Amino acid sequence: MLHRSALAIALAPLFAHSFNSLAADTTLSDIVVTAARTEQKVSDALGDISVITQDQIQKAGQTTLVQLLAIQPGVQIVQNGGTGKSADVFIRGANATHTVVLIDGLRVNSATTGTTALENIPLDQIERVEILRGPASSLYGADAIGGVIQIFTKSGKGKPRLNASVGLGTYGSSSATAGIAGRVENTSFSVQAGASSTNGVSAIANKTLITYNPDDDGYSNRNVSLKLAQHFSENHELGIQGWLNEGTNHYDGGNITPLANPRNRFDFYGNRRQNLVSIYSKNQFTENWLSNFSVGQSEDNLESFSPNTANTLKVRSLFKTTQTQYAWQNDITTDIGLFTLGAERREQKVEGTTRFAKDERNIQSYLTGWQYKLGSHQFQANARLDQNSQFGDKTTGSLAYGYQINAEWRAHASYGTAFSAPTFNQLYSPLQFGFSGNANLKPEEAENREVGLQYTHGSHRLGAIYYRNNVDNLIVNTRVGTLLTPFNVNEADLKGLTLSYNGSWDRTQVYANGDFLRAEDANTGNWLPRRAREHGALGLTQTWGDWQFGSEIESSGHRFDDTANANRLSGYTLVNVFTNYRINQDWSLNARVNNLFDRDYELAKDYGTFGTNLFVTLRYSPAL
Repeated sequence: MLHRSALAIALAPLFAHSFNSLAADTTLSDIVVTAARTEQKVSDALGDISVITQDQIQKAGQTTLVQLLAIQPGVQIVQNGGTGKSADVFIRGANATHTVVLIDGLRVNSATTGTTALENIPLDQIERVEILRGPASSLYGADAIGGVIQIFTKSGKGKPRLNASVGLGTYGSSSATAGIAGRVENTSFSVQAGASSTNGVSAIANKTLITYNPDDDGYSNRNVSLKLAQHFSENHELGIQGWLNEGTNHYDGGNITPLANPRNRFDFYGNRRQNLVSIYSKNQFTENWLSNFSVGQSEDNLESFSPNTANTLKVRSLFKTTQTQYAWQNDITTDIGLFTLGAERREQKVEGTTRFAKDERNIQSYLTGWQYKLGSHQFQANARLDQNSQFGDKTTGSLAYGYQINAEWRAHASYGTAFSAPTFNQLYSPLQFGFSGNANLKPEEAENREVGLQYTHGSHRLGAIYYRNNVDNLIVNTRVGTLLTPFNVNEADLKGLTLSYNGSWDRTQVYANGDFLRAEDANTGNWLPRRAREHGALGLTQTWGDWQFGSEIESSGHRFDDTANANRLSGYTLVNVFTNYRINQDWSLNARVNNLFDRDYELAKDYGTFGTNLFVTLRYSPAL
């Protein structure tokens, strides 16, 4: 089949000794923090981590974070319709609720659904994205069974510079951004703002469904961010940061109005606001002691509007999560390694039109870590205690070992445990629409083992990682009579092989990755919904003077849309192309075509996806 052939093509570079490459501008000396909560080079990280830089984002020309994540190793994406519709991310086959998403170190997720609205986070606010694959509860606490996505918004450095962009595309799509960032003496700052919109496609594509409405379901977004830091000296920094985005999303709803007159059907829509604000103090008190203290608050606010059963009134529903977060981390350098000691507190509160039996909980956490490098040997150990006011204490830990075989080859192995806390919906949802919560739910628990081999030669990096993650107490919705209720009944077996290749030579840059996954219900052997056994991507970029041309292939095997594996989703292969033209050192023009061959495909059963679409961006971005 076509998608399997494309996947084979994507993986071909992994086995060609003469094929040297490096993905975009990521280098082995890039600094990451997510793999160990401390700064380290990519080449030193024992965790399975990827870095996506701002320059990569701009040159590839993707318009959404969901598009960007879909081509990353170990990641599969599902979206219920077009741009702005709810999206789920599966890392290594784990559930959507098994990924922790951080924005500038803070969680901005819904405590009712357990997920973060990635579809609502604008790319133009992002400076860097780090993706850590594999259980990471010993670093970040509850929900990190599949991995962690950490998003860093733009910050100020160098001489103050303006930046701006405008974009237009098919499906009535447009965008505009503006900002200024830089440093004046001891003060660094960044202020960014943007807006985007699209007419979209019909969220429901299946015309036979009673929920189908032929109108286009559009989306619009408004966003702003601020960072301000005072550098009292080289060793002491005090800062404040804030971030806000609002999205309005139209979608197709339930059986409310007669199909005989579809023009009078209600236009379901929702407004989602995500925001955070935090202050931090970073202090190098002594040569061996670095302290980071922060206090912040984030909100996820979702308003939905639907008609009453008579279609005479507009009914508003609200789900709001507020999280107040405190963190103090101390990194202490000694002769026997780097030690990390920290404490965190997260206070969650939910409110809205649905009344829960309990609407708040507190999580007090303590963490410790150790990193040590001795000759060709490298060690990392982490442990964490999370004290949750709802279900008690959970302790998680991890241990990783790396061995530098020679200058080019390195092997590593790791073991780790993780857990995911039940959401407020799962625990306390009152009986409505045939669903009711279960206050007796226990946390889901995971145990992961993995081994990896990495080859590095100059600017070229090839990796292979095999993992097996067993998840106990898996929460699934079970029907009891006519009532749907969540229970801890299943076990999930997540195992797979991830191959990746990044590199460059002369004017050519290439990346390739492939995932071979078996994400199954351990009791029935059924595939977990919406997860393919094969998924891969291949990207190639060529530079000639001021011109850059690139192409991407994303290929997926078939999936099932339900736990019973009765509804099959066909595999697909998408081809995207893009070009950049550097007009001068300040101005550039980017054009991107997605789904070049107009492939008809589904990410979720009966939901619409875009056909061939074009987006062109003119950008003003002076070099540092």
